[in-house]
Amino acid sequence: MTPSREVYWNIEYAQIVYILAAVAVGFMVYAFYRRYRLWRLGRPENRLDHIGSRVKEFLDAFVFDGLLHRKFLEIAPGLGHRKSAPGDFRAKELYPGMAHLFLFAGALMLLLATFLDFISHYFFDFLRGGFYLGFSAVVDSFGILLIVGAVMTIVRRYKQKPKRLDNKPEDAIALTLIIVVSVTGYIVEGLRIAATELQTAPSWAPWSPGGYVLARAFSGLSQESLLASHRAIWWLHMVLSIGAISYVALYWNRLWHILVSPMNVFLKSMSPKGALATVAFEQAERFGAGRVQDFTWKQLLDGDACTRCGRCQDACPAYASGKPLNPKKVIQDIKWQLENEGPYLLKGKTPNPVRDMVTQGVGEEEIWNCTTCRACQEACPVAIEHVQKLVDMRRDLVMERAVFPETAESALRSIEDIGHPWRGSALSRESWAEALGIKPLSDKSDVEYLYWVGCTSALEDRSVKMAQAVGKVLQRAGISFGILGAEESCCGDPARRLGNDYLFQKQARRNIEVMKRYGVKKIITSCPHGYNAIKNEYPQFGGDFEVIHYTEIFARLIAEKKLEVPKGSMLTVTYHDPCYLGRYNDIYQQPRQILAEIPNLTLVEMERNRERGFCCGGGGGHIWLEETSGRRICQLRVEEALETKAQVIVTACPWCLQMLELGLAGKPEEGTVRVVDLAELIVERF
Repeated sequence: MTPSREVYWNIEYAQIVYILAAVAVGFMVYAFYRRYRLWRLGRPENRLDHIGSRVKEFLDAFVFDGLLHRKFLEIAPGLGHRKSAPGDFRAKELYPGMAHLFLFAGALMLLLATFLDFISHYFFDFLRGGFYLGFSAVVDSFGILLIVGAVMTIVRRYKQKPKRLDNKPEDAIALTLIIVVSVTGYIVEGLRIAATELQTAPSWAPWSPGGYVLARAFSGLSQESLLASHRAIWWLHMVLSIGAISYVALYWNRLWHILVSPMNVFLKSMSPKGALATVAFEQAERFGAGRVQDFTWKQLLDGDACTRCGRCQDACPAYASGKPLNPKKVIQDIKWQLENEGPYLLKGKTPNPVRDMVTQGVGEEEIWNCTTCRACQEACPVAIEHVQKLVDMRRDLVMERAVFPETAESALRSIEDIGHPWRGSALSRESWAEALGIKPLSDKSDVEYLYWVGCTSALEDRSVKMAQAVGKVLQRAGISFGILGAEESCCGDPARRLGNDYLFQKQARRNIEVMKRYGVKKIITSCPHGYNAIKNEYPQFGGDFEVIHYTEIFARLIAEKKLEVPKGSMLTVTYHDPCYLGRYNDIYQQPRQILAEIPNLTLVEMERNRERGFCCGGGGGHIWLEETSGRRICQLRVEEALETKAQVIVTACPWCLQMLELGLAGKPEEGTVRVVDLAELIVERF
């Protein structure tokens, strides 16, 4: 006798299930259409460009983030490009990551099994013999994993109760439905096996381990009881399954993320990570996002992709330092606004009650507390884009309402008036270069590279040493370069991140015009913010240049033996990854390659490094903003650096340099531990 199973064994009128299933699917289609109409309240946005790249990246995300749970388990991109040290930050996600993996894998396998059952029953009978037994074993095992994952999640949410999880009734309902539907399915299988295989082919039964255990428990029942119980529980299981689908559809339950989250990943932005969307002032009726309909439809879709897992919350430096900003809450606040105002807007009516999304919903203080470090987006497993939303709301505050912190206003006015945010600086754009004999392009334009110094490196007393160190190394390596000097103006990054996109565009166009006039093709930068703006955002205005951060060219020069760092005293250092160099532009390895080539130097990593590095607190224009609540972010980062027992904290950004020195001020280690730029560390050995 060939091992097999009759699909509708012991069931009469089973075809009724198809009618019920069709009704449930109809509910889902209608629910999705209703939600689609809400999303379409947002502004148009093309998220179907670069289809080939989208498909490629989606498949990568499906395999590594979906099947292998790279982000859920906090595995580094590339699956293990570095080994985790004991106590590594990423190990904290093992338990919830495994719970979700079990849920995901179990549900996926059961859906696949149902589809294969359908194909085998109606089209091509292939579930027979040894393949059927192996199929049964695999499917049963994954179903058990599904139940284990649900139980682990219940323990996580209701016993461990991590701070980042906020439990709602829908969470309990969803987990209960998963367990009840799964358990009734095994009971049905156990009753069938007890009534058939245990009696006629006992060697088949263990190949369905979940059902087999229950079948042994039911084996004492009479055949009549087994048959009657099987029919009753089968119908109960089907009604529960179809009822669960209907419930999810009618109440837009969190389980919709099974469909919406993959959609969100496929539709993620294909622009460079460091490029914010530009404001088309000629066409825009409003600047920024002050109402829910001012967001794009994709930004509204983000709210339904969010499962409130809280990974963004855990990664946020503002939240960690006690400030009133929670990126998860921002997404949920926008979603709440859409759900409550959307039905009125679809009918052309005024929402009732009217709630100002920026001031009463998300909150001004929350909007200004973001450092745009992108840690939230790096942590999110479903590609939600937090930073653009917060900047869009800043744009509404600044360009529509003229509302911003006093220190932000001062920096913005300074950029507009004198071309840089450091009002009161006694230095000129060329002061730092005079002793080195570095010439501006107006005196010498036949050079290979333009060194874009940046406002902070040129005009802020402490950071000038960084600019000089970069210049000295380039000269020592024989690099042909010049500067713009007085013709260099702010790259515009602070203006754009503080919400004044008009000022940013003005600065960008001016700088592009100057560089094109001199025929600039290649640019070396020392500031990651200038690097990011010129490389990723200037192309929006026709500024296409080859942009290199100094750590990239230094690493290349050392590898090519064109730059050699002499021996010095023994030194232990730790490296702080600037957000706009690392998370925005994936420059993690080059600074570490340089440090590895410096003789007598030992690098010790901080607990949070590379993709999970912790912000210095200066990004998003915060180097000019006062922190009015919680602790200083820079203090938290310095404390983490001090835990390594390093003698020197090294970075590669003038903003980080200032913020880390501020964080070190007043600590007992001040005076024995130093903060230096990587270029300064090299020059110290010359």
